[in-house]
Amino acid sequence: MAWVSGIVLLFLAIRLLVALHNLITRQWLSSGTVNGAPLVSVLIPARNEATNIGALLQSIQHQSYPHWEIIVYDDLSEDNTAQVVEGYTQKDSRIRLLNGQALPDGWLGKNHACHNLASVAKGNLLLFIDADVVAYPKLIEQAVAHLQRYQLDLLSIFPQQRMPTLGEKITVPLMNWILLSLLPLELTRTSPNPSFAAANGQFILFDAEVYRKYSFHQMVKNHRVEDIKIFQTLKTLKLKGYTVLSNGQVACRMYAGFSDAVQGFSKNIFFFFFNSPIVALLVALITTFGFVPLWFYPGGFWLAIWIAGELLLRVVVAVASRQNVVWQIVLWPLQQAAFLWMVLGAYRAKVFRTLQWKGRSIN
Repeated sequence: MAWVSGIVLLFLAIRLLVALHNLITRQWLSSGTVNGAPLVSVLIPARNEATNIGALLQSIQHQSYPHWEIIVYDDLSEDNTAQVVEGYTQKDSRIRLLNGQALPDGWLGKNHACHNLASVAKGNLLLFIDADVVAYPKLIEQAVAHLQRYQLDLLSIFPQQRMPTLGEKITVPLMNWILLSLLPLELTRTSPNPSFAAANGQFILFDAEVYRKYSFHQMVKNHRVEDIKIFQTLKTLKLKGYTVLSNGQVACRMYAGFSDAVQGFSKNIFFFFFNSPIVALLVALITTFGFVPLWFYPGGFWLAIWIAGELLLRVVVAVASRQNVVWQIVLWPLQQAAFLWMVLGAYRAKVFRTLQWKGRSIN
């Protein structure tokens, strides 16, 4: 029992140190001045996004950085996504709509959409951004300056998450809880090791010359976690990337409710753990039931240390990711149960090959 307790406490200490490092080193998108006036192609894959796409288009139109074009790929939507976009194209010549094509064999939908968008983009920089994202006025300007400052080939940002429902508050923060406690984000830039790769497909900015040379979305055309795979590929090519957190420049409502979030995370949660179902399950068990071996120590000292450490970890992650601290503390047990449920759900989907997203199989 002692060695199990030691593993539980050591793992917590490591995660807490990693999270503190991410907070203290301020791994946020920072302000800066753009050199020159590179054209930014804002590329938006959209499938059934009629309720979201308008807000994103308006937010891009209000950017402080003026040198951009927008191209939306309507991926055979079953709602009026195309009609919403056409309303903007008629008023702003910088906005274009691409009508989607049937999905070829061997491709996943988003990867195919992004590949098609890049093939017609004219920009010096290619910004792939999801339709459920909202960009605040300084986003593009600061992202371009950040990419230039560090001489990057790729910059990815984890947006601040908007979570209006209880189900989302229980599930969505787990993404940052995993990311910020297991990966020092600075290593995404400084280490050539592909293991230190993280990216968020909600916002990825590429140097267009580099992207066109390698056609990254074609390279990962059948990969359902294309963002992380692209970053790993980037590192193997000895190119330079960096993943940071939003500091109020970009926000996203990632999922609409508990079931949507569980389904969404279940399709990619193993990739947060080296694509290993075993590692994912071990982390879920240790973080959920870590109190059990500590319970038997008299006086409750080590149990109290574990509880305090877990709560402090959630506070640090919430501050770093610009989330509500109180919700993270109050909902801790439910979030932990949801994490275990997601991992088990990913196991079920892997065994029975039932993974779907937006009406398409992604097995």
